[in-house]
Amino acid sequence: MNVHAGQSDQEEPLPSVAAHRPGGKLAVFAGSTPNVGATLVAFSTAMQLARTLECRIGYLCLNLKSSKLYRYVGMDKPLLGLDSIRAEMRSASLTPQRLGTCMEPLKEQPNLHLLYGTVQREQAEFYQPEDILHLLEAARSSYDICIVDVNAYWDNASTITSMMEADQRVLVTTPDLGHFQEDLNKGLKTLAPIFGISSDSFLLAVNQHLAAEPGGIRTGDIRKETGMTLAAVIAHDERLRDWLNRGRLVEYVSHNKQVVQAIAPLQELLTVRLGMKRRTDNPAAMLPQSYAQRVKSFFSAMRKYPGREAGNN
Repeated sequence: MNVHAGQSDQEEPLPSVAAHRPGGKLAVFAGSTPNVGATLVAFSTAMQLARTLECRIGYLCLNLKSSKLYRYVGMDKPLLGLDSIRAEMRSASLTPQRLGTCMEPLKEQPNLHLLYGTVQREQAEFYQPEDILHLLEAARSSYDICIVDVNAYWDNASTITSMMEADQRVLVTTPDLGHFQEDLNKGLKTLAPIFGISSDSFLLAVNQHLAAEPGGIRTGDIRKETGMTLAAVIAHDERLRDWLNRGRLVEYVSHNKQVVQAIAPLQELLTVRLGMKRRTDNPAAMLPQSYAQRVKSFFSAMRKYPGREAGNN
């Protein structure tokens, strides 16, 4: 991510999200289009938040039509997950304790717990909004932050309900014109207002970005077209598909400095907006100075665009 801007003498504080719901906070991630890397961005963000914050983080895979997280972390089929608690969701009897038994602590980051998604995608339409709402309420009671990964299409209860309940929304797209323009206009920008959701309430992450050629599409063009606050730009990586196919997503995120640096501004925005407390007991878990400087530069660059500054809705 190459963002350069002059540094101001004094940085304005970034506002926190209003505490309009009790319990933990929900950050909901969706793609403008399927297969644009929303899970990569959501999971990378969850891992970095878990490393730097003094809190418990839950990762809920609620992509009812194309759940692949379990494959990306090296599992053939999840033994526990969303399918295991479907009956409790339907009967509104899911407790935080029961939810915890179906979420797997990440070995490499024990304060991050994973709820694997359904493997029965043909039954996605049978989930009702009240089922998802009950799950989110249990998750809020169990975790300080929940990263919720949903489908790009708004034709299922998971995406609609999660978006309506979100404390912060994140949209993932790519520099493909069809993704950030056509699909976004026909999808999110058409449907979200029906449910009282403004498109400018989303943070924007641009994935699989290539160095712009003269006359090509740039991140500034994408930001202006979407009208969203640009929070992360993740470079194109030809090796990524191979890492995912081999079930090595955790290793990829853990050892890829470029991904960590690219996610840092989004991570910082979520930390501030959701009112979370950073870790102080382990200096190694804090953002290295170079990362912090990049975040500062990113925020300064965004302030050049009136009304779309990082940190403001």
